[in-house]
Amino acid sequence: MIDVDPPAESARARMPWDGRRDPAVDLVRGIAVVCMVIAHVRVWSPFDSGPARLVLLLVNNVASPLFALVMGISAGIVLTRRERRVSGPVFVARDVVRGLLLVLVGLALQSLGTFVAIVLMSLGLTLAVAAPLALLPLPAVAGLAAASFAVGPWVTAAARSAFNPARVHSPALLDQVLQWVVLSTHYRVVSLLPFVLLGVVLARLRLTPRVAGATLGLGLVAGLGVVALRLAGHGLGVSEVRSGDLPDALLDLALAATACGAVVLLARWTPARPLVAASAPVRATGALALTAYVLHVCLIAVAMRAVPWPTAQAWWAPLGGGILLVTLVVCHLWWARLGKGPVEWVVAAVTDRIG
Repeated sequence: MIDVDPPAESARARMPWDGRRDPAVDLVRGIAVVCMVIAHVRVWSPFDSGPARLVLLLVNNVASPLFALVMGISAGIVLTRRERRVSGPVFVARDVVRGLLLVLVGLALQSLGTFVAIVLMSLGLTLAVAAPLALLPLPAVAGLAAASFAVGPWVTAAARSAFNPARVHSPALLDQVLQWVVLSTHYRVVSLLPFVLLGVVLARLRLTPRVAGATLGLGLVAGLGVVALRLAGHGLGVSEVRSGDLPDALLDLALAATACGAVVLLARWTPARPLVAASAPVRATGALALTAYVLHVCLIAVAMRAVPWPTAQAWWAPLGGGILLVTLVVCHLWWARLGKGPVEWVVAAVTDRIG
């Protein structure tokens, strides 16, 4: 395994996360969690058309790729931070175990029987696959990110053609693994992997304002690609778009890269410090992302059992807003008083024993 060091040209430079949490990264992660909550409670929304539906659709699309992107950034932080450095084998072993724990947590949440499509199984397997790749030389990681993004839609389409459609929703364990990797209509390793690897690249480049600006530029270029495809008759509103198709993948890249680049630029901008400070509840939710995810799915499970569906649809905004508000407040208070979240504590108690 390759022992990854910060870029040679900035070997003596301070990393944004040296000796502290990076508020920019926590803010991006927190926004991703907020988008996930909104994406889930929007199922109660009665909007079938119009601007509100479009906004909710865009929020839904940005949630998982942005979370995968910041997951890769977190992995890159572990590789580049000055303190608590780990060797390559230990890094891989910890992330593989962490990924498997995410799968177990995801299966537990899935057993609650909510309408939420749980992303943790696909994210966990993606983390396990990405861990050894993150140790490669930086150009190789960047190349793999680009290559996996390019072939992902083709692999997804080929798998859908090769396998019996019934396996897409089959509860059999082998079929579920296939769903997590390539067959799911929501989240797949083949679709999330490019974003995790891109996040690793951004962190190994120190996620400076220049890097954030380049990320924003990448998102805008991808957005132009979305527009070009739509003008050619491929995209939302003009043709059938399936999750994992090229138009969908390009839209995910446009939204996630633009959001990440813009938020990091804002957080790194000195005049915006009061705004970043005011975002403490969102940053706390980002620091407790896994706990926040578990909490909001459990709240949805309670709401589904306590509130009849017609009532939930009629009051979807206060109901969904309440779930989001409770998630933010609980995470903010927990982080301010106790620090690390309970689910994060359990995961760390297992993975930190490795190495």
